[in-house]
Amino acid sequence: MSIDTQVLAATFASRVRLAKLTAHEAIAQAEQEWQATQKWVASTSEKEGSFQWFCDSFELDASAVRRAIKEKRE
Repeated sequence: MSIDTQVLAATFASRVRLAKLTAHEAIAQAEQEWQATQKWVASTSEKEGSFQWFCDSFELDASAVRRAIKEKRE
């Protein structure tokens, strides 16, 4: 399976899982995901899959990305 097909399959599976939830369950799940994402962005970890790792992979300045996220939120 190609990477593009894997991404499409994962996206489809995610949407199907979401469709099976009640609105209340989906909102609660979104809240948990938001909280986890805030911790991920704030983390200074450099291990594979971390915020810093992604920034390095895309040749982005992690501080600048964090600043842009903060300015959008506030």
